[in-house]
Amino acid sequence: MSFTISTFLSPREKTLTLRAYLLAVTIVSLAGIGTVRAADQAALDAIQAATGGKMKAAKGKVMDVDCGEEIEYEAEAVDLNGDGQLEVMTQEFGSCFGRAGSQMNLYIKDKGGKWQPQFGFPGSPKVLEAKNLGFPDIEVLGPGTCFPVWRYNGKQYDIAKRCP
Repeated sequence: MSFTISTFLSPREKTLTLRAYLLAVTIVSLAGIGTVRAADQAALDAIQAATGGKMKAAKGKVMDVDCGEEIEYEAEAVDLNGDGQLEVMTQEFGSCFGRAGSQMNLYIKDKGGKWQPQFGFPGSPKVLEAKNLGFPDIEVLGPGTCFPVWRYNGKQYDIAKRCP
């Protein structure tokens, strides 16, 4: 964006015009603060519901009661299989998760509307192009050179490729 102040204005008028412009830009940029679009609110609601309220935003910190440390997390609500229903992918980071340094989970609603965790173990998810029953295969990254692949079976993710 560019802004040019007319050369025909006095220095005082130029200052007032620039101030008015900056005030207008500030007001426009602040207009979105404190408001959440409906899609964003649906994603936040899904994250909170899927994690039982443990995660309240797309990023944050929580206390891990199992290891007694505060850990960072990231969560994303996304429609993985194109059915209009959000699924929630989470990843937690910290020393609680061994050499992998992170723990992943994916929450999918079952036919009864209850959130079902799919993973809950150390690693980082890599969503692959291959799909089964509409859901993408997920490779679990971590230390080493072989990474297992998990495939959806209609109810949950099962191991499809093991590492020796």
